[in-house]
Amino acid sequence: MTGLINNLVNLALDERDHATNIFLQWFVSEQVEEEANVGAVLDKLKLIGKDATALFTLDATLGQRVFTPPQALGE
Repeated sequence: MTGLINNLVNLALDERDHATNIFLQWFVSEQVEEEANVGAVLDKLKLIGKDATALFTLDATLGQRVFTPPQALGE
């Protein structure tokens, strides 16, 4: 997904389509945030290793996260 977004940004820049570039920056920011979240979970999983109790605890913690819908563009 990151590559696809980056390709769109590159195309917008190549075409000097500044409005589209600005529009795409929201997607870039969201992707950076999501990759950081996944990286943090992967780091925890590496730390946990094969510890079933720790894995259960991590699963319970992640299960309590609340989805916050992103703001619509332009808000």
